[in-house]
Amino acid sequence: MSADDAWRASDQPPSAHIVDALKSAKLLKTFTPTGLHILATIAVEKTLPAGTPLFVENMLGEGLYIVSRGRLRVSIRAPDGRDVPLLVLEAGDSLGEAALLRAGPRSCSATAAEETVVFEIARRDLMQLQKQKPQACLKLMMCVADVLATRIRESEQDLRRFVAWRAGLAG
Repeated sequence: MSADDAWRASDQPPSAHIVDALKSAKLLKTFTPTGLHILATIAVEKTLPAGTPLFVENMLGEGLYIVSRGRLRVSIRAPDGRDVPLLVLEAGDSLGEAALLRAGPRSCSATAAEETVVFEIARRDLMQLQKQKPQACLKLMMCVADVLATRIRESEQDLRRFVAWRAGLAG
């Protein structure tokens, strides 16, 4: 369903469980009920059985995901082919935020650790919704920028240690 179709259908309020799932997302904690209802018109629910990939590293990223229920294992592929676990995401967490800013390859893989429900906000739908509701879309982009900036700041120390190690300066 495109955002145009979703917005035309929005005379009927989005399902309460979609709004509740979005309300529980850390990414959307500053959204008003009206803003959550607007985003709910383009959020698509997906249920993943345990062990099912949501996406794999290097796959084209086309949207953001919010975990509603269950857990996702996030990992990267090492040069020798092994899966290297990075973290586990739970209800309220989000991933794939950068795909809303630009289409590009995923930097990691995400797999359901158990039956997991996520809500996807696709970039193409957000761009369509932006024509009717630019404030809500701008607010989402500001929240995404804040999350990405926080992640960069949190990884700075690891990057410094890696650079020192590569330069042979690590002790």
